[in-house]
Amino acid sequence: MKKILTVVCCAVCIIISSCHKDSKVIPQDFYFNSSKNGVDWGAVVSTTKISGDSLRITAFRPAGEEQLYIDIKFNGAGTYPLTLGQAKFFTTIGMDALTSDYRLDTTQHSKLVISSYDAKNNIISGSGDFYMLKNSITEYVQLTFGGSSFRVKLPE
Repeated sequence: MKKILTVVCCAVCIIISSCHKDSKVIPQDFYFNSSKNGVDWGAVVSTTKISGDSLRITAFRPAGEEQLYIDIKFNGAGTYPLTLGQAKFFTTIGMDALTSDYRLDTTQHSKLVISSYDAKNNIISGSGDFYMLKNSITEYVQLTFGGSSFRVKLPE
């Protein structure tokens, strides 16, 4: 009977210790996923502080050298309606030659929603929809990032 009890106790200890979630945050925990004009689009995400309490969320996709950035005056969890100049999408060649450039479409309602703000670990997560227009006087090209979701660590 003691052997069975010992085996059961050991099994319970192993199960409990294997279920312990590591509290360390690793870079793979951060993401930016969206649907770019109906096609899945995933990117590496980062943040930087700009001009005081403002925050830039940058989603970079190495394939195609595509970059989307969103600037907000960060006030914690909430909805952030975006206006002209607060978001941009562009592509490059060799990380320096601009091949396309898009700005917010002010006729649409682009927004960023921060649904979770973990102040202890300095992590935000949320969603958003972003409507862009190509910066061109000869072309009218729309670009939509719909159903976006993200999780990112804030700068220290």
